[in-house]
Order: sequence, then C-alpha cells, then structure tokens
Amino acid sequence: LLDERVKARILDEAGGNPLALIELPRGLTPAELAGGFGLPEARSLASRIEQAFLKRVQALRRDSQLLLLTAAEPLGDLGLLWRAAERLGIGGEAASPAQSAGLLELGLRVRFRHPLVRSAVYRAADPGARRDVHQALAEATDAVLDPDRRAWHRAHATTTPDEAVAAEMARSADRAQARGGLASAAAFLQRAAELTPDPAMRVERSLAAAQAKLDIADAASASALLAAAELGPVDEFQRARLERLGARIVFVSQRGRDAPPLLLAAARRLDPLDAAMARETYLEAFASAMYAGRLGNG
Repeated sequence: LLDERVKARILDEAGGNPLALIELPRGLTPAELAGGFGLPEARSLASRIEQAFLKRVQALRRDSQLLLLTAAEPLGDLGLLWRAAERLGIGGEAASPAQSAGLLELGLRVRFRHPLVRSAVYRAADPGARRDVHQALAEATDAVLDPDRRAWHRAHATTTPDEAVAAEMARSADRAQARGGLASAAAFLQRAAELTPDPAMRVERSLAAAQAKLDIADAASASALLAAAELGPVDEFQRARLERLGARIVFVSQRGRDAPPLLLAAARRLDPLDAAMARETYLEAFASAMYAGRLGNG
C-alpha cells in the first residue's frame, strides 16, 4: 500500500511534471513508497538529474547540507524538521542557501525541487551524518503519535546490535502487518534481524523477514535474509522453513522445473513438525508442478 502522506509529498514535488513521476519508480523501492521505511542508498546516483542537483547541494555550506539531509525525512513534516534541526544545532539561517539554490521550499510542508533530490541527498551523505540525523529525528518524533517512525529513525541511528531497538522494530512490523502495510512490515523485520544480538533470535527474525520480503515479491532480499539465517543455530523446524522459503524463492524467481522437488522435500521435512504447514507446502509443490507442466494431463 502506498502511504497517503508519502503520495501527497511525491505529487507535490512532481509539480505536474510527468517525467518526474516516470523517473520515480526507477529509484524507489516499495518500502520507500509505503511509508518511507526503506533506505535509498542501495542504488548508485545514475540519473543525470540527480547528479545535477547533487552538484548544487555540494556547493552549499555545511549547515545547509545537513539541513537538507534532515529534510530528506520522507513525510515532509515542517515541524519535525525544525525540532530535529534544533537538536543538531542548525539555525533557521541554514535554510536560505538551500532555498536560493532552488533545492528546497519550506511552506506548509517540506518540499524538494524534484522527488529524486530527496533520495540523492540521502545517498550522497556521510554515514556518520546520516546516523546523527536519524538520532535527531528519532528524538524529535512523538513516541505516542508516531511510534513506528520514531522506532525507524532510532534503528538507523544505531550501529551495533541492540535487542531493545530490535524488539521495537519487531513491534512496528506487527502493527504494519495489522494495517496491511506489507512493505513497511518487511522493512521493519529486516532491520530487526540486523540489530538482533542473540544468534537464535536472529535466525527467527531473519526467517520472518525473508517471508515478508517474499510476500512483496522481493526475492533478492529474501534470499539474502535466508543466507543470514543459515549462519546461525538452526533447529529442525527452522531448517524445514528455510528449505520451504528457499524453494518458494526458486519458484518465484525461475517459474521452472526446479521448484516442485524442492517444495516436496520441504513438505516431507515439515510433516512431523507442523502438519498444517506441511499440507500447504504439498499443495504448493503440486501447483508449481502443474505450472511447470510436470504433471501433463494427469
């Protein structure tokens, strides 16, 4: 689901320019669109538009660059921006150079010149500055009114495993799933797994995150999370779930003949452990075999 606040911000920044809306999906993931709970630094700054805007950013003084980085918070909340800026020691005078450069507009909401400027500013920033900004944004976000956004920023201000932060991320994932925000839930679960210090709990959260990523058709991230889970202490039930998820990823990625035997093997491993899950997996094996044409007419 596309977060209404994120959608409003994108439309506002696009300013009626169809090209801006065409370019946008090439640079943002489902998690970034569904509430902004995704990090945009995974992609290189390949767009000529991004590169041109970035040159303007780099020509600004340091406090203006840091204000732009703080303004990259996905919702465009002006009050949140200034509360976080105060914690970073940034004064109101830092806004003028960014506005004069045609990068930022501060009205009822924070508005960038182009939707891709926001992600370009974030990706180009120093990792330490990003963590400082996330920490300031976490402290400036109301824990009662928007606990998930506060938890998200807190998690990305953290550099080492921290169970308290990981558990907060897991709770945010539960809330996101309850309201149908699958992409947000997947992003929360992935970060929860990354920050979990206990190896056994990390396996469990990695499996949950892999399933969530598969639910939003992000097979590459699901595969990476399964690989991380395999590094930990895996019990029999978790091993069976690993095999099942791996087989489902093969089916989603290849749609060929390799998936049915893998699903069948996972179903047999699940038989003595979870009858309901085993039954579902047998049905998946049958359906994938039908899809691959392995059962012919019979």
